[in-house]
Amino acid sequence: MPKITRRAGLRASAALAAASLSAPWRAFGQSPAPSSTPAVDRAATTANAASAAASTPSEPPRHEGPEGALLAERLKYEGVALAAMRIRDGATTFSGASALGPVPDPRTLFELGSITKTFTALLLADAVTRGLIKLDDPVETALPDRLKLRDSQDAPLRWVDLATQRSGLPRLPANLVVRPDLTDPYATYDWTLMAAFLSGWKADKPRDTAYEYSNLGFGLLGQALGFLQQRDYATLLRERVLVPLGLEDQIFLRPPAGRRFLDGHDKAGKPVDHWTFRPAMAGAGALLGGTGGLARYAQAALGQFDHPLKAAFALCLRRHGARDIPGAGIGLAWHGGALPGRVAFNHDGATFGFSSSLWLDPVNGNASAVLANAGVGVADLALHLLEPAIPVADMSLTRQAAVSLTPEQLQPLVGIYVLSPSMKITVRAEGNRLFARATGQQGFELFATSPLVFFAKITPLEIVFDPAEPDGRGAPALTIKQSGRNTRASREP
Repeated sequence: MPKITRRAGLRASAALAAASLSAPWRAFGQSPAPSSTPAVDRAATTANAASAAASTPSEPPRHEGPEGALLAERLKYEGVALAAMRIRDGATTFSGASALGPVPDPRTLFELGSITKTFTALLLADAVTRGLIKLDDPVETALPDRLKLRDSQDAPLRWVDLATQRSGLPRLPANLVVRPDLTDPYATYDWTLMAAFLSGWKADKPRDTAYEYSNLGFGLLGQALGFLQQRDYATLLRERVLVPLGLEDQIFLRPPAGRRFLDGHDKAGKPVDHWTFRPAMAGAGALLGGTGGLARYAQAALGQFDHPLKAAFALCLRRHGARDIPGAGIGLAWHGGALPGRVAFNHDGATFGFSSSLWLDPVNGNASAVLANAGVGVADLALHLLEPAIPVADMSLTRQAAVSLTPEQLQPLVGIYVLSPSMKITVRAEGNRLFARATGQQGFELFATSPLVFFAKITPLEIVFDPAEPDGRGAPALTIKQSGRNTRASREP
């Protein structure tokens, strides 16, 4: 799948998977969704229109710092406030922009979403480097009440399987109940509920055979590490990571009194409630922080100051498995991606009202992060700060003039298009409207600029269909254009 601001950490969608933490480098920049129903697609279309209307402030966004103008330009299209950090050539800089309220500074708190997973993976690596466990050890030996955790071949799931998203566990447990208003879906999910789900779960594949992003897996990882060391997740994180790295005043599970903690917003700019977590799912996405805390965390990962977790970071930033993108690998939580002459590591995050993206370039000693207090894409901004040769998304693509097509013109485009064995795009028509949905993601509407060229209002991309086959089988392929990359997908027979 093309690197279409693929989200990594907790973005809510308009259905059950609203509770799912986002996957990194999410195709189409969309939230996970259990299905693509007309109602979901219409809801997304309504949100797109509202976002376009709400994201144009009456006054230019205020900004500070060397990258402030870049952030402010993005806020002209979407978002409420943005904060960024950049480590480059030994210097660390901070920037911010806001269309509403004061510009965030390095201490301003955001929900970090699935960036939390890298902290949980660091706890695992710390346990391994201290000799408490091995990555290949069974997780079930640390679980209470003789709870078994087995794959389809009755082989025990290992710590490395959880940390590399190759355990076969589902994205979310089936007994996680999400309210229709999406309010705080993880607040009541505890170990009793998790254990009840796991005790009845039946794997449908062997371990370590496929990458499948699982928030449940990382919630379980945090819980299991706590059982192993007879600490709850909060205590373990503080003792083993935050205090040793000097982050106890920068990264939190709960906002401290007197610290500025931004309100979250959905993609349309509407305020939404903060999310909270019981310990059962805390390891998947509970952390709060700002660009100051992420800068020090990145400096620690890059070995730029002395601390006791250097070996643990090195273990995290080593390839331990394959991704769902051909040629891409995964460390412990961290996703590897190729830059010119080197490999960078990334994790994104999102909750219903926040988005985040963190990047590391160990070869050059550089890093970047962008945080938003709205459900908007920021991965392209963070990647651009890490590697300036990679352009940011052209948001003007979302504001193109659309033309109307007839149902007869749309019908040849309908079908399933294969990007990879694990990622497909389903294109369907509803009257004179066209919708697209990538595997595991929310559907959204496409708008035509010509009979074969379409754009999305929810994210800056274009889809160009090949002309239909003369035998009436429809368009044989499509091409996704985004951020200077063209990726083709062929229609399924």
